[in-house]
Amino acid sequence: MKWSSWIHERDWKRLWLFLLAVAGGGIIVLLLIHVQDIASAGMRVLAWTLNVLTGFIAGLVIAYLLLAVVEWLQRLLLKLPLLSGKEKLARGLAVATTYLLIFFVFFSVLFALVLAITKQVQTINFEDLPRLIQELQVQIVGFIDTILAMMERLGISTDGMEEWLSGLSDNLGGSLTTMGSGVFSFANNVTGFLSNALFAVIFSIYFLYDTAGLMEYWSNAFRAIFGRRVHHVCAVLLSDANTCFSGYIRGQFADAVFMAVALGILLAIVGVPYAVVIGILSGLGNLIPYVGPIVAYGLTIGVCAATGQWGTLLIALLVVLVLQTVDGNVVNPRLLSQSIDVHPVLVIVGLLFGSAMGGLTGMLLAVPVASFLKIQFERLVAWRSGA
Repeated sequence: MKWSSWIHERDWKRLWLFLLAVAGGGIIVLLLIHVQDIASAGMRVLAWTLNVLTGFIAGLVIAYLLLAVVEWLQRLLLKLPLLSGKEKLARGLAVATTYLLIFFVFFSVLFALVLAITKQVQTINFEDLPRLIQELQVQIVGFIDTILAMMERLGISTDGMEEWLSGLSDNLGGSLTTMGSGVFSFANNVTGFLSNALFAVIFSIYFLYDTAGLMEYWSNAFRAIFGRRVHHVCAVLLSDANTCFSGYIRGQFADAVFMAVALGILLAIVGVPYAVVIGILSGLGNLIPYVGPIVAYGLTIGVCAATGQWGTLLIALLVVLVLQTVDGNVVNPRLLSQSIDVHPVLVIVGLLFGSAMGGLTGMLLAVPVASFLKIQFERLVAWRSGA
């Protein structure tokens, strides 16, 4: 008789369940012991994956931001008799026109920025720089000699100080020798950035050109895999997210462009130095709620105070005040089209959490994320009230 016949079939099942439980417990214990190593390895894999897909992700973001512009241009082109009914051709021309406009605006802003900075730099008298540097060197050497003489009178040994000063020149020499490797590393970083930027543009052009086909394909695939119910829920969530993010991000970018152009022109008319630079930085600051006015006032006060233009400062502050008032009460709400309805307290709380979790990117996304959470909370309240 086989020994297995002495064991009941139910006992075999219990034995196998016991062995599986022991094996599972052992695996869990090993995971807990090496959780830090596993987490660090997972983060390395995630960082490597994101690094590889940087161009792809950036292309998606660019395509999302430019989608409304491309669709608007496509509708205009389809109204032309020559392009009537030619959807693909109109779409391609709309994408090409959008990028031509972007490159034109970018190089125009860059040219204006360089021109403004160069014009201000030309006011500096570079002939006095050698004399100023020489005087500064004499003062530094005299100060060090005075300190050393005082230490000797007090009976303090200056050998360590002299060794430190002699080693300072050696350190400077070593820094100069390592500068080559730093330049090489910088060149590699620039090359990587340009490569990612090129791939991002290529991906974004592809996404913008075939947006409808890609969305239909992945929508059908998602419905087939997860079912119609899950597909409907995800479609509603994506629609809410698109409303919040498109309404906020595109509106904020348009508002930033308006503030950069208007503030730069008005401050230049008033006579504020570096007006174009102040306008551009203030426009970028306007992407984050409450940051744009701080940048505008701070830079205007700093530049005028540094140049001693106190009369110009008063007029410039009045210009900034009027422009910020018009922007906050008229321009910004119209650009956002009332799609973002978030209480100021929730905005501030969202900015704090966004800054703590994601830095500058977190602050940029804090308001649309807060708006999305607010919409989902209101949906939950309405569902529970109806129940």
